[in-house]
Amino acid sequence: MRKLAPLLLLLCFAPSCRCGSDAPAAKPASSAAPAASGVARPEAPPSPFTAPYGSHLPQPQRPPRNWALPSGPVLAILAGQGVGPIRIGATVATIERHMAAPCDVKTKDVCRYIARAVEFQLENGVTKTIVVSRAGRPAGKDAAGKDAEYGFFNGAIPPDLQFGMVPSAIQEHLGQPKRVERNPSASGTGAADRVEVHEYNGMRIEYDRIENGNLVVGGIILFKEAAPAPATSVKK
Repeated sequence: MRKLAPLLLLLCFAPSCRCGSDAPAAKPASSAAPAASGVARPEAPPSPFTAPYGSHLPQPQRPPRNWALPSGPVLAILAGQGVGPIRIGATVATIERHMAAPCDVKTKDVCRYIARAVEFQLENGVTKTIVVSRAGRPAGKDAAGKDAEYGFFNGAIPPDLQFGMVPSAIQEHLGQPKRVERNPSASGTGAADRVEVHEYNGMRIEYDRIENGNLVVGGIILFKEAAPAPATSVKK
């Protein structure tokens, strides 16, 4: 019997020996793959929790919105005068000095800052008109010749009238415009630019219709009012 004891102890630790355990022997899983028969099985459909409905269809690609955050000097929009210290009549050198940066686009007719959403329109080398735009409006071509969109303008009409405000909010401070122009071709329910233009002394406010149907401030044009013609005296 002493010679059999080591053998019994070794058998007790063998994988097939239960050694007094009550645990049942493991059974092969019922989902085990059958032996290969040469016929390819179809793949299971994707789970609705991991593949949303329609994800297998081509998805529309939204254009990138790389709108720059407000930067540079804070500029008050002043009707008939200009933006901040940059006034109508300023040269390009004066513009770039106050903007603390060169124009993004510079020609004999324009000095445009795309990221800062302001354009200085020139005549004979000086500023004649200033156009400020809301973020996302088309900004023409950038220096590389690609289509560009304006970023965020760093400023407002005093006291704090900003882009994106509705006409009633603007008129609480500025009053009723002296003239309103409506663009019938841009008056639908979808997004459109320049649906209405409200004119004040030295300033035109352009309203865009956004996706939710609201009219909001989309552009502001500053200009000098023409000096009234001198009254002619009538000789008696």
